[in-house]
Amino acid sequence: MRFMGPLLCMLLLLGTTVGYGQSAQREMKKSELKELAATQSLMTLRKYPEAKEKLAKLIKKYDEVAELYYLDSEISRGQENYPEAIASLERGLELEGRNASVAYRKVAELYTLNQEYETALTYYERYLDALQQAGRNDQLVDKARNLVESARVVSDLAANPYPYEPTPLGPGVNTTHSLEYFPSLSVDGQRLIFTRRVNKQQEDFYQSDRQPDGSWSTAVPLTGVNTPMNEGAQTITADGNYLIFTGCGRRDGIGSCDLYYSERIGDRWGEAQNMGPTVNTRASESQPSLSQDGSLLFFASNREGGLGGDDIYVSGRRPDGQWSRPINLGKTVNTNGNDRYPFWAADNKTLYFTSTGWPGMGGADLFMTSVDENNNWQQPKNLGYPINTPGEETNLFIGLDGRSAYFSKGIADGIDIYTFELPEEARPAPATYVEVQVVDDETDRPLTAKVRLQAQQRGSPVTVRNTDTRGRYLTVLPTGLDYGFSVEKEGYLFYSDRFILAGEHSASEPFQLRIRLQPIEEHALAEEAEADGAIVLRNVFFETGSDELLEFSTEELDRLVTLLESQPTVGVEIAGHTDDVGSDVDNQRLSERRAASVKRYLESQGIAADRIRSVGYGESRPVASNDSAEGRASNRRTTFRLLFE
Repeated sequence: MRFMGPLLCMLLLLGTTVGYGQSAQREMKKSELKELAATQSLMTLRKYPEAKEKLAKLIKKYDEVAELYYLDSEISRGQENYPEAIASLERGLELEGRNASVAYRKVAELYTLNQEYETALTYYERYLDALQQAGRNDQLVDKARNLVESARVVSDLAANPYPYEPTPLGPGVNTTHSLEYFPSLSVDGQRLIFTRRVNKQQEDFYQSDRQPDGSWSTAVPLTGVNTPMNEGAQTITADGNYLIFTGCGRRDGIGSCDLYYSERIGDRWGEAQNMGPTVNTRASESQPSLSQDGSLLFFASNREGGLGGDDIYVSGRRPDGQWSRPINLGKTVNTNGNDRYPFWAADNKTLYFTSTGWPGMGGADLFMTSVDENNNWQQPKNLGYPINTPGEETNLFIGLDGRSAYFSKGIADGIDIYTFELPEEARPAPATYVEVQVVDDETDRPLTAKVRLQAQQRGSPVTVRNTDTRGRYLTVLPTGLDYGFSVEKEGYLFYSDRFILAGEHSASEPFQLRIRLQPIEEHALAEEAEADGAIVLRNVFFETGSDELLEFSTEELDRLVTLLESQPTVGVEIAGHTDDVGSDVDNQRLSERRAASVKRYLESQGIAADRIRSVGYGESRPVASNDSAEGRASNRRTTFRLLFE
């Protein structure tokens, strides 16, 4: 005899027998059906031990009923006891035979959760074979094929694991009574800001400082931003002055969750403002990630017009501080699943995110992608095993060195922040930073000045920022390139520098400068001037052995043009210098031609020829020894000296 109708209905309600196969061959008593119903109630309440105890009595009496073993497997799965869940399912399979196609899928899922990926692949293949043998519809078979393909990806990833040793940040950050997540690190790696759900209810921002021994201080609330409402998922620019975060259910909100910003004034954060309808919609916007210079904002949204659940979008910040309308990153990144938790690395080309749509270990995996020289996104790459697991991987933050990663991880009933070292294959290019303070050379008063930065490669844009009220400026520099840098303020000689990061450069070696701008006066002598008062144009370059200016030189020369335009009664002497490689005569002629080339450029920009004097000194005025490559590079230079006549 078969199970009576009520038992079959009960199992259908439990969701354990749909498609599993034939019913059992015995009839249960009414009291036993009540026990089965009680088991269901206990499972709903997640009282798994009690449910298992009741079911064990039924299994003991009906030990050849496959459906009871399937139900026992569901209970063990709820307890995260995957070996027991597998054993129960396989016993059910043994009893039911090849009719149990769904059971093959279920046991494959359990082997995946138990991190036995090759065995999981075998069962997914059996599931597909069972469907095909049964003549099931094409849609179901297609889904099974996708499961097999994903299982192959998982098996391959698991066969090549990365070294992985996540370390909790310790009691200064992690607590037993609250949840800690969404970490971000200052550029020098000394300050951590994160979200804490206090008593598992109220979300606020906290900060902790790294101690000399490497531990983290007891975290304190971030003043100025926190309110009685929830603040979560923050991102901060490299200079520490601009913060964006997620706020949900607020009175001034546009959608369910919106993005808000706050700017730091002195040592305190200002009141948060909604980013407005250009960025926010009636849907949900969350999980922001700013580029280090604050010019790009990545975030997740489930707004209309997306490709699936949550998609990742990007918005650009205009010179007036307003944000452009966000753009969906497109099908190369986003999927019909959930694509979330973007993190834009300091190298300004690598994006990390989580996705349920790309093939992975299960749940939401971490992926990385990057833009090529034409700003096209590359195929996302799974970060691999065991960084990714069958569970949910979420927010990731990577330090400037490209190897120190921080993330939050659920343990038991809590969430803590951990750090680990990224494998080399998963790292972005490292970066360093430049931090300057600009002051008046005579008074030491901080100056609000204009700072220009340009990577010295073809087509690179010039970024322009102002120092803050304390005369400070900080930005991140990805390694692998050289950068031209200048500081200017009306009424002062401009300052120029060059940061050489091509080749090997340690992210732990930042450029920290105190720049003294010299007021323009007839007898002024800038601190960095040479003996005759001349100042080096550090970002003026020529083709090797030639007087042809390279295109990177125009940015610096335009600063000199602006200076001369502001001082119409002042002339300028342009001087060319060389190292001692080659003959004295050739070097003298080359220095004269290069000085004349700069003179011609100034004239082309509207500076009168009679205000410009060009001269070449050849190798006669070295500023360093010619015995090293670095010394010879210093001696190959172009200088200017203002002429007050």
